[in-house]
Amino acid sequence: MLPTYLQRAFANPVRVLTCVSMATALVACGGGGGNPGGTTAVTPGTPTNPTPGTPTPTTPVVPAEPKMTVQLVDAAGLPISTLSGGQAGQVKVTLLDAKGNVAPNEVVKFTADETLLQFTPVSGSALTDASGVAVITVKPASVTSAGAVNINVVAVAGGKTVNGGINLAVGAAPLTLGTIKFVPERKEGEILPAFGTAVLQIPITTGNVAATTAPGLTINSLCTNDGTATIVPGALDKGMQSVTYTNKGCLRETDTITVSLGNFNQTIKINVGKANIGTIQFVGSDLAGSSIVLRGSGGLGRKESSILTFRVLDQNSIGLPGVDVTFTATTTTGGLIVQPSKATSDASGNVTTTVASGTIPTPVRVVAQASRNGTTISGLSDSLIISTGLPIQKSMSLSADSYNIDGLNFDNSIAKVTVLMADQYGNPISDDTAVNFVTEGGAIATPSQGGCKTKDGGCTVELKSQAFRPVNGRVTVLAYVQGIEDFIDANGDGVYTCPDFTRADPKDITTPYRPLIDTCKSGGEIAKDQGDPFLNVGNLAIIRGNPGGNTLQRDPDPKKDRKYNSAIGDLPFPYNRTAYSVDGNGQWGLNYIWRETEIVFSGDEPTFIRQFRNDDGSLRDWTTADGPVNVIAGLSGTNCSNQVLFFRIVDVNNNPLPSGTTVTAADADKVQPGSVSPNAIPATSRLGGTEHWVSIKKETNCAPGEFSIKTTTPRGKSVSSYLFKSG
Repeated sequence: MLPTYLQRAFANPVRVLTCVSMATALVACGGGGGNPGGTTAVTPGTPTNPTPGTPTPTTPVVPAEPKMTVQLVDAAGLPISTLSGGQAGQVKVTLLDAKGNVAPNEVVKFTADETLLQFTPVSGSALTDASGVAVITVKPASVTSAGAVNINVVAVAGGKTVNGGINLAVGAAPLTLGTIKFVPERKEGEILPAFGTAVLQIPITTGNVAATTAPGLTINSLCTNDGTATIVPGALDKGMQSVTYTNKGCLRETDTITVSLGNFNQTIKINVGKANIGTIQFVGSDLAGSSIVLRGSGGLGRKESSILTFRVLDQNSIGLPGVDVTFTATTTTGGLIVQPSKATSDASGNVTTTVASGTIPTPVRVVAQASRNGTTISGLSDSLIISTGLPIQKSMSLSADSYNIDGLNFDNSIAKVTVLMADQYGNPISDDTAVNFVTEGGAIATPSQGGCKTKDGGCTVELKSQAFRPVNGRVTVLAYVQGIEDFIDANGDGVYTCPDFTRADPKDITTPYRPLIDTCKSGGEIAKDQGDPFLNVGNLAIIRGNPGGNTLQRDPDPKKDRKYNSAIGDLPFPYNRTAYSVDGNGQWGLNYIWRETEIVFSGDEPTFIRQFRNDDGSLRDWTTADGPVNVIAGLSGTNCSNQVLFFRIVDVNNNPLPSGTTVTAADADKVQPGSVSPNAIPATSRLGGTEHWVSIKKETNCAPGEFSIKTTTPRGKSVSSYLFKSG
């Protein structure tokens, strides 16, 4: 049984709470646990309260939290604070729970800027082992990544989240210079002649990966410092920096090229030839463009002649005076002349001549030759100061945006005709190359030029419908330009090669074969001797064809070939000859290269010709044996079914209607025709017009019905066929 004073205390809850609190503070409650030496007495049943206004001091209880430590270490386990290039490191996390014990089998997540770092595994997560340690591999995102970054770490231990992280610096891998060399490699003792070029290749890597940029790369040479050579860097492609080295007549015999990048330095030597007489360059003409008009067609700002200027240079590219220069034209077609044929360079090395037009449209170049101290040089004129590759026959094409324009009954309908050309390497030819166009009907090109000048390898002219209109509506367009005949460059030197030739200047015994000047007698590379073009206005025509290519018969006789025939109006364009030649001149060289196409002046009155499908899938035209032309059998009556109508559409000349003309089913009664396919006339010059078909859905009860076919030209003219009836 409790003592009396304890019974009183438990009978009063307030006193009990006070006692418990005081017990916690190790203070006597109800006379128990007091200070034996004290003089203060506590009356049982009377609460003990602190002095009013004085708070009771308490110590807050802070819950324990999990902890982690984060380290970045290298492959040897040593702490690091940076990563660079392809270097990899490990992020090591040690996880403790709230009681300070290791926390195994917990998921740890790692995140960082993906442009600077990447994790392995890519999930960016790892599991703590029995020691509470999680490890993940990290490395720079690329060899060029650089900057400062924080790796953020998040984990959960004992149901509580803990965060951590570590900062590090990411540096790009250093650039490394590989072994430099000329491509192709130069033979021992091989000399690069004056104004010749060689290509130097410089390998650059970063962290064993091909570099995409090379800041700090420097390239120079002894001759470039002298001003007698140039070094022109190209693009850095897949870690390979290409450099074009040009010998401008260096006098050192051997040039040393130095390439530097960071702490790397390399040198390479090249033997260079001294320039003697130098070179002759085409400067330009007195024309705003490059076009002169036919003889007798001058006036109103149009010129029949042009002054061409060349410049003779010495080995240091300085004008050389007092040099006799002779001039020859690459063609004399139509009586074209060059005057004077010989002139002397002035104090600046300049020399001029005049080209006067003939009576036949043609592009022309002028060859300038100069001799001094036993050396002969030559230069070829162009509308550009320096030209690149010449157009070659195999890389010339001709096309139009429409091969059937609404031009039979209307003037000024337009087809845009485009010519594209490239050299033997497939590169677009020089800008401002002159192309001539001629046509048997309508009008083509502009009043200032009977053709166009190329830009980016091609140019476009307009063919306009007007008189003259061929009776059959089919118009041939011919484009021709001065270029080179096809050949196979067996030795890869970029020019036609011939071991047995006749020099244009017999006294010039030291000059090697010049393909556009000298005559190859035998043994030349395989080539095609190009015949002369002609404007084909006869029985046959080529549709987007090549010279001598596939033909489309206008005449019903299939034995006829495409041949020049002046008696029926064919118009020839001989090259350096007085008459048309189908076989060429017997050797490779400059010639007219050409393409032709056929464009239809279409009528706008359609004729609808019904067709039937043969067993082999081909189509044939309706005949009287097929029954009434406008009755579609099986579309009505007993056991009727859906049917398909085949037909073609032609104009008055059996040619297609104008391109863009729409074709639709109209005026339907009971039966339901679908959409016509194709529903528009395409761009085509096909004889026999265009073929179409339409599916017709029968009437539910097989009742007779009807519908028509309707055409609407781009000018808005609509015509419907007679009604097709179900039968």
